[in-house]
Amino acid sequence: MTKFPPDFSKLDLSSVMEMAQKVKQQMARLEESLSRLQVESVVGGGMVKVRANGKGELLAIELDPELLAMNDKAMLEELVVAGVNQALAEAKRQKEEEMGRMTGGMVLPGW
Repeated sequence: MTKFPPDFSKLDLSSVMEMAQKVKQQMARLEESLSRLQVESVVGGGMVKVRANGKGELLAIELDPELLAMNDKAMLEELVVAGVNQALAEAKRQKEEEMGRMTGGMVLPGW
């Protein structure tokens, strides 16, 4: 049976601090990796392309000149929203996958 509250006098604080430092370094490498990761979403038969990075930041939106020539504001808005949502969803999926690899499946708060 686990004793509550735990006896913290037997806790090796130096190894806890060392482990925390290693986790901090891994997270910094992950942040750098996510900023380099790029995903692209193509919607509307290629008329809208959206690029985002693994941090969930939009990098670019490309619009086909034909789409602009159609003068269909509603369609343009819908395609841009769809492309952005798709790109951000893929960036999030890849971020979670990378986090899972790094943490062995453990979910960290705030990530």
